Amino acid sequence: YRNKMLQKIDLIGNIVADAEVVTSKDGREQIAFRLAVNEKAGEESKATYFDVRMGKSGILSYLKKGSAIYVTGKLSLGAVAKDGKAYLNATVFARDVVLL
Repeated sequence: YRNKMLQKIDLIGNIVADAEVVTSKDGREQIAFRLAVNEKAGEESKATYFDVRMGKSGILSYLKKGSAIYVTGKLSLGAVAKDGKAYLNATVFARDVVLL
C-alpha cells in the first residue's frame, strides 16, 4: 500500500433546508445543501453541520428539509470570516447520496 492514500468521510444526518442548484467557481452547476449530524451524549444533543456539494442529478427533488440521508465523499476544510470572527467551514464533495 505504499504511496496509496484515501480521504473519505461517511455521514448520516438530516438536511437543514431544501437543496438548491448553485454554480461553482469554475462554472459548473452543482446541487448544494446543508447537513446536520446529531450526536447525543446522555441528555445533551449536539449537531455538527456540513455543507454538501454534488454533481447535478435527478435526486434534487428528493433532497428536502428534514430528509434523512447517508452521504459519502471527500471532506474539505476552510476558514470563513463572518462578523469579524473566523469560523471553520466543512464541505463534503459527495460521491454517493442515499435517501434513508
